[in-house]
Amino acid sequence: MYTLKTIAEQYAEFLVQLNYQQIPDEVILSAKRHILDTIGVAIRGRTHENAVNSLKGLLEVNKNAQFIPVLGSKVKLSTEYAALANGIAAHCLDFDDTHTDSIVHGSTIITPVVLALGEELNSSGEELLTAFIGAWEVSARIGLASRGTFHKRGFHTTSIAGIFGAVAAASKLLHLSENEIINALGLAGSQTSGINEYLSNSSSSKSMHAGWSAFSGILSTRFAKNGMTGPHSVFEGRDGIFKTYGIFDECDLSLATNSLFETWETTRISIKPYPCCHFAHAFIDCIGNLLKKGVQVEAISAIKCYVPEIEQALICEPFAEKLRPVTTYGAKFSLPFLLATKLLDKKINHNTFVLKNLNRSDIEAISDLVSYESADASTTMFPKTFPGHLLVTLKDGMIITERLDINIGHPDNPISQELLLEKFSDNCSELISEQAIKKIIDSVMLLPKSSIKEITASTQTTV
Repeated sequence: MYTLKTIAEQYAEFLVQLNYQQIPDEVILSAKRHILDTIGVAIRGRTHENAVNSLKGLLEVNKNAQFIPVLGSKVKLSTEYAALANGIAAHCLDFDDTHTDSIVHGSTIITPVVLALGEELNSSGEELLTAFIGAWEVSARIGLASRGTFHKRGFHTTSIAGIFGAVAAASKLLHLSENEIINALGLAGSQTSGINEYLSNSSSSKSMHAGWSAFSGILSTRFAKNGMTGPHSVFEGRDGIFKTYGIFDECDLSLATNSLFETWETTRISIKPYPCCHFAHAFIDCIGNLLKKGVQVEAISAIKCYVPEIEQALICEPFAEKLRPVTTYGAKFSLPFLLATKLLDKKINHNTFVLKNLNRSDIEAISDLVSYESADASTTMFPKTFPGHLLVTLKDGMIITERLDINIGHPDNPISQELLLEKFSDNCSELISEQAIKKIIDSVMLLPKSSIKEITASTQTTV
């Protein structure tokens, strides 16, 4: 008797069948761009207190294993712990890429997995790229199928969907059978984690989500390789992921496996131009357009933002706290702070998020002009894109509307290769040499002809 395959069974079949030769060139190029971007963000993130403090903790539990490079440091750890450290570093600046439709930061999990495990196994460049792409195809579809309901329930979609991407990548590199992959996915279901309560005090836990998904994904895969089993119905079962973490009636499980081998979600990932919450980017660019029109800060009396409901929990609520962020990390999730700083400083970059800016009276004064209400669900392009929509009232009574439906960096409004390399170089410049920067760029963009060790050897610093 024929029975329908579970989602996990379909993913396993897809991953076993996936090979480098059948992947289109544009998908390969996209993968290389996102691997490069993630490495740069992780190197810069290595200096962030979350990455520094977590590495201290990891050295306490993994001090005798020195095999795999920790990006942007002179430390080496065992495979799982290196992936954990690099996942934290890649996510703590909120400068990592996002699959916009699914709201998944996949590369911050998948890149640490393929670099660490790939180096341990001496995997080829083709194996690395195939694993990276297969992982993104899985994790993005899980996020798509949830239709934003993981976030509605208070969970971080990246850590829920991302661990399954980590399993997919590890399974490809370890050459697991279909049955082993199904079990690895099932085991990973008991490792999913990540609550959005970090927003209550801008704590370090959000950055841990990415690293923990990378760590647990590799571990779940090793368990399955050695005979441990997991539920085949981990996604759609009575107590599966979509029912326990999502709002099942609002999910669309057909999207979890739709168009595998036909539609490549790896080409649908956005690269961030600013090191802050992605939901705020288009609003920042709306302010940029206002400045280009010659509007003076002193002329503004009010700024009303039209914000999609899911975005509000991250960048607008509770609004009193967003008006006065108390940590530099919290400022990355404050729409009023970001808009005020853009108006006053004309830019948003790493230097925006320093302590002195949290106490600037000019930023506070402009922040107080900001308000928000829900975007019209019938006209907003969210979640296909992360749009921005402002209504700015001037002191003379004039009203100006600024709207950006497709955020810059989105695959439908992409950043150029030149700007990507500029972002990478800026991220790395304070930690590694120009020669090392060039070596990493060349090695990643030459994949699959280059080796993983050629990439990672240049990512470490003597600082």
